[in-house]
Amino acid sequence: MPDREQAYRQIFENNRRWVAQMREGRADYFDHLAEGQSPDYLYLGCADSRVPANDIMGLEPGEVFVHRNIANLVVNTDMNAQGVIQYAVEVLHVKDIIVCGHYGCGG
Repeated sequence: MPDREQAYRQIFENNRRWVAQMREGRADYFDHLAEGQSPDYLYLGCADSRVPANDIMGLEPGEVFVHRNIANLVVNTDMNAQGVIQYAVEVLHVKDIIVCGHYGCGG
């Protein structure tokens, strides 16, 4: 089996284990998430793979709405970022917007 194929299989296996773990802790975990989202926070951060937004804030999926890009930039010509902000504020009614940067950023 080629290395890439093995890596992809491992990703899917990791996902299967994660799903089982989540259901073990709470049988209706995914049903609850499917009902919708109402996060209190919009997180604008970098794309650095070492900084997963909900993990560093101790939050679960559905508790933070996330937009990530290179160097956590918010530029008025970036329609994607503007759309995320507008949706978070006008539709999700987030209470706080967090712009997060850090030293030694790798993206």
